[in-house]
Parts: sequence; C-alpha cells; structure tokens
Amino acid sequence: MPDERLDGKLELYRNFWDMKPVSRPMVGFDVGGWFPFQRYADLRNIQEKGFIEPEMLDARRCLPDYDAFMARCLEVDDDFIKGVCPVSAIPWMEGMLGCALQRSGQSVWAVERMASWEELSGLALSAESADNPWFRKYIEFVRVLTERAGGRYPVGLPILRGVTDVMGALRGHTEAIIGLMEDPAEATAFAGRAAEVLIALTKAHHAATVPFRGEHFIEAYSMWAPGPLVRMQEDATAVYSPDLYRNIVLEADRRIARAFPYSIIHLHSSSLFLLDDFLSIKEIGVFQVNRDVGEMGLPDLIPYLKRIQEEGRRIFLRGPLDKDDFELVAKNLSPIGLMVQSVVGSAEEARALSTEAARIFGARK
Repeated sequence: MPDERLDGKLELYRNFWDMKPVSRPMVGFDVGGWFPFQRYADLRNIQEKGFIEPEMLDARRCLPDYDAFMARCLEVDDDFIKGVCPVSAIPWMEGMLGCALQRSGQSVWAVERMASWEELSGLALSAESADNPWFRKYIEFVRVLTERAGGRYPVGLPILRGVTDVMGALRGHTEAIIGLMEDPAEATAFAGRAAEVLIALTKAHHAATVPFRGEHFIEAYSMWAPGPLVRMQEDATAVYSPDLYRNIVLEADRRIARAFPYSIIHLHSSSLFLLDDFLSIKEIGVFQVNRDVGEMGLPDLIPYLKRIQEEGRRIFLRGPLDKDDFELVAKNLSPIGLMVQSVVGSAEEARALSTEAARIFGARK
C-alpha cells in the first residue's frame, strides 16, 4: 500500500478515536470473514470430530495461506487497514487453560472441562508460561507472522474469549450458571483470575510483535488504535440475569478495560439487554455490535446503537450489511466515532457495495 494511502487511513482511525467531526463513517469489508477455518490447510486436513493439538499447527507452513489471505484483502480498497493474526479459528484461550479442542464442521470448539472451582483456583497465565504448549504455539505464530510482515502490515489479536465464555468452557456452561448462583464468592474470584489471564495474554502478544506505525491492531475488525489495545467479549451473558452480571462479572470487565488505554467489546444482539451495564464501564472505548444472520435485524438494532451514541461512545457495526443497511445507518446514526464493516463473500461483492457506500455516505476524500 502506498505510504500516502496508509497515512490517510491512519488519519481516519485517529479521527475515529478522537471523536472528531467527520462527514462519513469509516467503511470497510471483510471478504469471507465468517469462515476463517477454510483459510488454513493445517486445519482443513484435520478430520471431522478430530482433536487438534498444538504440534499439528506450524506457523511457517501456514505462511502461504496468510499470503493468499492478504492478497485477497488487498483486492478491496476501503477505509480499513488489513492485517493478520494467529489462526483465528483456534480458541486459543481455552486451549491454554486446558480444554481439548475439536473440529466440528467449519469450526473448532473447546470441549468443556467440567472443572470444579477448586481445580480452577490456580488459574493463571503470564509471559513466563513457556511450559504451556498452546501459549508457546500462539507466541510462535505472532513472531513468525511479524517476521513475514516485515512492517508491511500489522500482526493483531485474534478472538480471545471473555470472562463468562472462559468460565463456561472450564466449568461447563450449565454448571457455571449454577455455580454463579450457589457460590457467588468463588465465581467472583474466578472472574478476577480470568480477567488477569486475558490481560496477560494480550500483553504477551503486544510484547511479541512490532507495533504497526507505532501502535496495535485487532485482525477480526481491522481495528487499529494509537496505543495498546484489548478486545473483550461476553457472549455467555446472553443467559445471565442483569444481577449476575453486575454482581460477579462487571468489575472483572472493568479491570480488563482499565489495563489498556484502548479497548473494544464485542456484543451480539442476545446480550444487548445488558447494554446499560456495559455502558457503565466508562473505560470501554468501542462497542462492536454484530448484526448476525438470523438474529435481530438492523432496524431493531438501531435503538441500541442510538443509545450508545447518546452516551458519547464509539460504535463498530459488523455483519452481512447491504445497501439497505447502509441507508439505515446514514439516516439514523452520526458518522462521528462510527465504523461500519460488511462481511461479504467475494471481492466483487465488496467492490459493488463500496460503490453503494460512496453514493450513500459520500465519497472518500
């Protein structure tokens, strides 16, 4: 990418983070983003229901897959910076914390450990976790990808699960809910330890790579920030009561957000009933809201998105967004502190939607 084009994109990101007045949101495209499993030959070679071990993955063997991915990304000229991350289909956190990882269709799932609170009392991870095979493999990918990138593109964070998701994977999702109600003190202590694990892994990632143009990146969202950045999520809160979240998990999420100058929380519509609680964590920088296939449509999401903007917070809207969705966004939301990412099946589809975006939001300057 020419330096002047990259400089222009970095200015857009800085405007986004600084909430500067702009005439259009940042608009980008994720080509084939729903199924990252298919990007990697090392995963495609694993049989259905087969278990995945760290030694089955080789960062250097995966480099041609990454090169092909980056070439495909660069076929589309949008407002976003593109980069890579350790294999995004792998539940890295769960593997590091002792879950078996198993292929199921086009995904890799963590098998619930069904561990007791006592077994999880020593839950920890740090940059010194060299005896942890999944941690070693993760850092191997970060370093090899950083070498391959050579400063041409960033090596960002993949999806790393949040406190409630890790609790469900390690305890069992049903058992975790029961445990929250029967032993809130143990659950609260676990939430704090899980938060520290995410903080430690994120810091280890940042230490193992070279900041891109001085700062950091999340691959799934093409999100660049002018400082250390953390990605948060709490998908399992879809089945929590507001009191359970407030009393047991909220302060752990606040701890994660406070540990970094920049943060983004990933939300599905199923957790938006807790939006005011998430908004109460003032340290969260961006609310990444998914418009999921088969879930709440954009017209129903708009009131939640407006609520976020009313609080003066930033939004990253992601999903299979089409020109009608773009029209809704333009009509209902401010472009200030707003990023819009459409997940599409091909570069051709992205280019066609890019033309529509220019018509609806205005051309890029």
